[in-house]
Amino acid sequence: MNFWGKWLSTVLFVFAANQGCASIDGDLDQLISTLPPGHIHSIKVIDAETGKVLFDRNSRFNLLPASTVKAITAISAYRVLGEDYRYSTVLLGNKPLSEDKVYSGDLVLSFSGDPSLTRTDLSELMGKLNTKGVKVIRGNIWLDGSIYNGYPRAGGASWDDHNICFAAPVSAMILDRNCFFGWLVPSGKEGQRAKMVYDEPQWQLSIDNRIEVRKPRAHEQNGCVQEVWPSSNHEYRLEGCIEPDAKPMRMAFSVRDPERAAIRYVESFLKANNIKLEGEVLVDKPQGDDFEWVVAQHLSAPVPDLLQRVLDKSDNLYADSILKTIGSSVNGERGSYFSGTEAVLAMLREDGIDLTRSRLVDGSGLSRYNMLSADDFTEVLQSGWRSWGERAPWLASRDNERRWLKTGYMSGVNSMVGYAFPEKSSPLIFAVLLNGLRPIQPATDEDIRAFHHEIRLFHRAFLERLTDTR
Repeated sequence: MNFWGKWLSTVLFVFAANQGCASIDGDLDQLISTLPPGHIHSIKVIDAETGKVLFDRNSRFNLLPASTVKAITAISAYRVLGEDYRYSTVLLGNKPLSEDKVYSGDLVLSFSGDPSLTRTDLSELMGKLNTKGVKVIRGNIWLDGSIYNGYPRAGGASWDDHNICFAAPVSAMILDRNCFFGWLVPSGKEGQRAKMVYDEPQWQLSIDNRIEVRKPRAHEQNGCVQEVWPSSNHEYRLEGCIEPDAKPMRMAFSVRDPERAAIRYVESFLKANNIKLEGEVLVDKPQGDDFEWVVAQHLSAPVPDLLQRVLDKSDNLYADSILKTIGSSVNGERGSYFSGTEAVLAMLREDGIDLTRSRLVDGSGLSRYNMLSADDFTEVLQSGWRSWGERAPWLASRDNERRWLKTGYMSGVNSMVGYAFPEKSSPLIFAVLLNGLRPIQPATDEDIRAFHHEIRLFHRAFLERLTDTR
């Protein structure tokens, strides 16, 4: 354990011995003094009922919030969309579906940005064609994702995350979270290509795999590395090496082009079900408003269930799609990062919360353009408390009766916001934003693990002090 780890352990021991004797200011200041040099913090603790400030250190400093932004998204969605809102994916026709094997007309598959939609859901929805015995479609199938516009990722999202599942593109057309998975297996002899084994090969999402099975070369001091590059014919191109005795490596990719993936799904469904399409599969909103016959509809779970995944699993795609839906719901505009954040900011202004000094650009916290303070978070969380108290779904279903929190991590960032429930006093609202965290270099893997462990100890001690407030 390094110096800072020993110092933190000492402080925690003293802190435990004096529990209930020292003021909250003294205890929390002592904890903050254990944080590594070079960091910057924005911290605030208030009484949830009265708003009385119990602790404030740099609470108006704007810092990178990371996934703590999802707490703002959840409160906004619950207020704007309501607990009964469900996403609707609909298959429409411009002519009624009969028992005839030939359907002479166009179909529209209207996507809504449902982050939970899967290919299984869509197969059940399109299975209505089979139920009606349709074997020939004399027309086009339109894939309509026009409810959203703008970029599929927020500005400031790290480009080197784009190929990873947790940063999948957010479009109206979402299937299986716009991700696909596989294993990179060092099969065969040294010098041969590694094997990519896909979880769902029928999805027709593949990698141009150029990974060699071999030992690292002299100049590869960090061992074998796998690099992901764009590809014109595949989702990505994978280059590098994997050692012959390495364990299979789990790969979680984002879909590079959601529209192309949706086209491939529809074409494969038609082929698998022996349905002949005499037209084309087109990505667009068809002209005219004569698509009035509902062939089939799929509804998502209600908003509280979707928010559970946003908060418990910290799902970025769910959070950002819900943000875009807020944008499309408030003013009837097409959903985008801009319309979503503008709607959230307008809602907060109506509640007396002014974020003009801050910056909000997404609903997930993936963007490094976000700039928020502890003051911002405590205001928003108190707004949620005033509206619903412990009836809010994320509080009503919390695992720990003494606290609920949303964490946020990215390189150099380790933060948390939430509610604490001391046994003998009013509930508290807290926000702890830590930026500029970096272990002293050069650092071994063990040094890095120890560094992050010490930050976790700080957060744990901070929460323990809040929940034991007298």
